[in-house]
Amino acid sequence: MAISTQARTAVGESTDAGDYKAAFHRDALTLIIDGYGKLPDGTNDYSNEDEPNITGELVRCANEHIDCLSSPEWTKFYDVTEENPEHAQERKGKQRKRVDIVCTLTGTKPRSRMKFEAKRLKNPGFPAGKYIGQDGLGEFISGNYAPELSVVGMLGYIQSHDSRHWAQELSNVLEREKTQVCLQKNTRWEEAGFINMDHCYKTRHNRPTVKRDLLVYHLLLDFVKTIRN
Repeated sequence: MAISTQARTAVGESTDAGDYKAAFHRDALTLIIDGYGKLPDGTNDYSNEDEPNITGELVRCANEHIDCLSSPEWTKFYDVTEENPEHAQERKGKQRKRVDIVCTLTGTKPRSRMKFEAKRLKNPGFPAGKYIGQDGLGEFISGNYAPELSVVGMLGYIQSHDSRHWAQELSNVLEREKTQVCLQKNTRWEEAGFINMDHCYKTRHNRPTVKRDLLVYHLLLDFVKTIRN
């Protein structure tokens, strides 16, 4: 397992707004990681699976983790859902776009949410350009997804090569396409800085259409081989 976590207190125990938000986003990422860690041992090979199949399993396993009596106490404040319809761009009903995963902190008003879009990373067929393109990161940049949020997540499902390779590929493409993805001046692809969380990065973007800057956490999950031996 390339990613490890540590026990933490629930975000509701923080009295500082900045710490509260940072803890919430860390917790949301951790629940995705915990779901990844509970994928069946050695019984399924995800290296050729479609993105929705992987996403469904991640969400299922994340909620199993939340429901487990042995899970950390803070997890009871959270809910993880998939295929959440977005209320943006005057779309209604079945015409609404759907973001892949939403992590919600329940029991608070307003409820805090972190939204994730997932993309496969595999050569050939699913290069870094698709990950940051119109149907990936571009959905957040355009305001189609999460126009009301300032922090979102991208999930990279690695199905060829390794995390180091794709981190470099994504960094290179983001730098090359920095105008198209509205990368903020003097910012770059860099490690997220969360303790005991590997292969998590961050970028900062402008969003002219919604007049709201955006911090994006990029979490890379390895599906090259059958999950665990």
